[in-house]
Amino acid sequence: MAAAPVHIRRSGRAKRLRLSVKPGLIELVVPACAQEAQALAFLDKHRAWAEGKLLELNAKAGHPPAFPGFAASASLPWRGQDLRLHVREAPGLKIRVAVDDLGVHIALPVGLGATRDEVALRAFYAWTRRWLRARVADLAGRHAPRFGLHPREIRIKRMKTRWGSCGPKNDININWLLALVPEPVLEYVVVHELCHIRERNHSPAFWALVAKHLPGHAQERRWLRLHGAELMRRFSL
Repeated sequence: MAAAPVHIRRSGRAKRLRLSVKPGLIELVVPACAQEAQALAFLDKHRAWAEGKLLELNAKAGHPPAFPGFAASASLPWRGQDLRLHVREAPGLKIRVAVDDLGVHIALPVGLGATRDEVALRAFYAWTRRWLRARVADLAGRHAPRFGLHPREIRIKRMKTRWGSCGPKNDININWLLALVPEPVLEYVVVHELCHIRERNHSPAFWALVAKHLPGHAQERRWLRLHGAELMRRFSL
């Protein structure tokens, strides 16, 4: 399930960035003087709201929901632990997500109907993406200085078949679903991708470098083999 496409329109008359949502369409209106980085940051901040609104409008137009099972789940994995999922609806509520020891809390406005699960999942994704970016930066900061494995940029992405990747310019991409796994598994994937900055393949030299950071990484690799496919199937976006 891919993110809803966004049409970007430059306007000489527009005085501020704004999102317009119609059935089947999200449009980002960008003033002529606005920089691309500003526009993308604005879109990233408000995408969850826009996609929720789009789902609501599509449902009224007769389009079926794309993801039927998320909010019906009794619990969610979070950092390797199952937490109770609490979805609350009330008039006037803004879409909000919070995680604490008591569970995952998602607040939604009433009236979403059949799109409720989809909106809840996308709100959870948007919140998780921000949380995970900070956590991955902390882990990279811990491991990178040891052998000079400094990434140019860290991105949290939807990835359907991979847990991470390292680009030719040393950009590290991390699957957002790694927020759901135990902390040592997340750390292993971060280290794995950092090591590709020096070793671009899976040679013995690469695995030796991983082992210098995490001598017991075989246990984390095994966890991903046993549980990773189910996570991707259940929460793929």
